[in-house]
Amino acid sequence: MTCPIPDGFLVAIEGIDGSGKTTQAELLARFCEENRLSNVVSKEPTKGKYGEMIRDSARKGRMSVEEEIDILDRDRREHVETVIKPALDKEKIVILDRYYFSTAAYQGAHGADADRILEINEGFAPVPDLLIVLDVAPEIGLQRIRDRGDEPNQFENVESLTRAREIFKHIERPYKVTIDARSEIQLVSVWVSKYFQARAMNKISRLDFSVNGLNRTREFFGEERITATA
Repeated sequence: MTCPIPDGFLVAIEGIDGSGKTTQAELLARFCEENRLSNVVSKEPTKGKYGEMIRDSARKGRMSVEEEIDILDRDRREHVETVIKPALDKEKIVILDRYYFSTAAYQGAHGADADRILEINEGFAPVPDLLIVLDVAPEIGLQRIRDRGDEPNQFENVESLTRAREIFKHIERPYKVTIDARSEIQLVSVWVSKYFQARAMNKISRLDFSVNGLNRTREFFGEERITATA
């Protein structure tokens, strides 16, 4: 598979727990594969030692907010250097199930400065080409967690998720879109893929002014899709 997008393309899928991030990341990856687009799916916290420390705290009892931010920072720096940047350097599409916006929202919900967290992370982590926030009420998210057979962890209660949701809503970035995640999975997936196609084609048009750029867009997305998302 190949990727028609210069410098690769970074998608961050965000939202509170139970909003459908993992499912939509997997469906977007499937869409990319069907269109012969080379992609990497990853998530945060990662499965590395720092990510495991955060998961342990979610199960056994939370650390201080300062400790959480420090560990998440270490985890993300490692993630950027070992997964995200190498994939983008190979012009792949990188699909992230959570990114630094979750740190701003979740640790911000417990008193940290969300704007400062964003500023620090944007100093070393690649900024997404597309940030998708899946919006759903905490009560719905928690019920979905229970419906899949899990129990909410230390990060997952109505009060903290309500505050995190508000922070997600107030993040203002030109590459951010919000999707109502109450809808059926397949309908949400349609919107995710449409936003992805539109932003990807926009990046191609900005970075490749040649006829070849348009031809590559047609090759990978199809004339019909180009018309639909223009």
